[in-house]
Amino acid sequence: MTDILNTGKSALFAFQRAIATTSHNIANVNTEGYSRQRVTLEAISSGNRDYEYNGTGVQVSDIQRVHDQFATARVNSATSDHSEQETHYQMASRLDNLVATDGISVSPAMSEFFNAMQDANADASSIASRSIVIDKAEQLTQRFRSLQDQFDDAQVETNSRLRAAVDNVNEYARTIAEINVQVVGSGSHRQAHDANDLLDQRDRLISKLSEHIEVSTVVQDNGAMNVYIGKGVRLVTDGIAEPITTVADDTYPDRLQLLLGQGTTKLNLDAHIQGGEIGGLNDFTGNTLYPAMQELGRLSLIMADSLNVQHSKGVDIHGETGLDLFDTPEPNVFSSSGNTGTGVVTATIDDVYALEASDYLLRFDGANFTATRTSDGVQTTGPMPVTLDGMNLSFTGTPASGDTFIVSATNRAAGSIQSVITDPQKLALASQLSTSSNIANVGDSAISVATVDDPLAANLKDPIDITFNTDNTFNVIDVNSGATLSSNVAYTPGDTVALNGWEVTLSGSARTGDTHRIESNTTGQGNNVNGLAMSDMQASNIIGGTQSFNDAYGAMVSGVGTRTHTAQVRTDALEALKSSAIDRQQATQGVSLDEEAIDLTRYQQAYQASAQIIQTADTLFQSILGAIR
Repeated sequence: MTDILNTGKSALFAFQRAIATTSHNIANVNTEGYSRQRVTLEAISSGNRDYEYNGTGVQVSDIQRVHDQFATARVNSATSDHSEQETHYQMASRLDNLVATDGISVSPAMSEFFNAMQDANADASSIASRSIVIDKAEQLTQRFRSLQDQFDDAQVETNSRLRAAVDNVNEYARTIAEINVQVVGSGSHRQAHDANDLLDQRDRLISKLSEHIEVSTVVQDNGAMNVYIGKGVRLVTDGIAEPITTVADDTYPDRLQLLLGQGTTKLNLDAHIQGGEIGGLNDFTGNTLYPAMQELGRLSLIMADSLNVQHSKGVDIHGETGLDLFDTPEPNVFSSSGNTGTGVVTATIDDVYALEASDYLLRFDGANFTATRTSDGVQTTGPMPVTLDGMNLSFTGTPASGDTFIVSATNRAAGSIQSVITDPQKLALASQLSTSSNIANVGDSAISVATVDDPLAANLKDPIDITFNTDNTFNVIDVNSGATLSSNVAYTPGDTVALNGWEVTLSGSARTGDTHRIESNTTGQGNNVNGLAMSDMQASNIIGGTQSFNDAYGAMVSGVGTRTHTAQVRTDALEALKSSAIDRQQATQGVSLDEEAIDLTRYQQAYQASAQIIQTADTLFQSILGAIR
């Protein structure tokens, strides 16, 4: 009789536990990251009694957490991939809007500058027209600087988001380590519900962690979970979480480095980071922001230098040689904070047209420098000084082996472009030279305006006569000395004569005695040859021999737009993959209210039947007691 009572009691307790577990599932149907739990029952055997095996009831052997580790790992991976692309897209789309917006874009300012130049050419003596050119030149440089400021703001925002993401990673890692300690410490005496809920909490933290960086995990035999980030870097081991810190980059003062660990020995994570928000921020800066910044800086340098060179070929309204329209910066050189030598690298721009939109990493090996172009990894090794992609590099002092430097000519150059001419009379629209034909010429030969090729040529402004000694030959004569510089030069209409840093074109039928003169334009008036040459630069393929200024800016805008669109497409695709992974996971471990309702009814009926067993045992006892009372 006692066996019946004990059997009923065990069943009552077991199904009570089953009802509690099912209720727990129902209560957490909307709890993020909750894994449904199932009660596992087993029979209680009393052993061999009089050669018979009699069972004595039922007991709860375990409360299992329904969990698919492979599905969970796939969700974490998909979350990390999606977060990475989404972050890149968010940042890139804002940059895309900036470079294409007329209020900030450089393209309208360039057009306005060249339009003003054309208006000034129509009336080169007009001070008002010249003043507009000066004003538009200032607006153009302001537009370059404003856009660079926006790029700098994007860098600042990236740094701020990176710091915040690292703080979250550290917090999640510490909490995961604490849960590891609780799981390991609870041992076999842990409460099943509590342990399962701890594991759910740990998985939720891993999922949150994957939003910031790629995560992989390994569960140890003791129940603790080791967490690895990026390319296999260990973040959590048992109850220990390695902290990540953000510090200023040792070569780029405006950028951040991530270091893992404590004490003096820390691991630089730059080469190990991938996935999540942190990986997305790195992708944005490395593949979208920095290339756009470099292209903008290169465009500003080439445009400013080209206009300066052409302006120097003309003379202002007082006959003075044209000064620089724009002030351009020299390359920046950053020395690594870890350098141990005294070497200092200096860089100057030798040929602005040969510049690449890239920085250069210089590393000294004890004998030579190796320069790595960061945009494509091309390396150049040799001693200093060296000319590299339009820059002259040299060093002073004594560098130590392993010392590194960053040389940056185009990065942020747009932020330092300045318009330096404020007096409209200083605008050099006229050519330094004037050409004329002798009024007594018999033939109809003509001379073109003089094109200045070398404004620094020593004899540029010496007066020169081209005199035909026959109908088909001419002499080139120095007017000041009367010396014949070239004689009996064969003439064909359309021939070009080049001398002293200038060139002219002769045309028409000449007659003996026809004379044409090239001389200094002392008044700065009478032509707008240099102004026209500067206007023509708007449509010239100056950049790389294939692009105009507007083409180059358009290519930069297009590059940002393409990378933004690519990030958007990838974000949408990865969002679908993430949803699919979550659906697969929830199909296994999510709570189904229909299924739980059925289980609840089933356990309730079993519970009632168990109570009936006890009631039956009680009735039997009462009958026996009544019989012998």
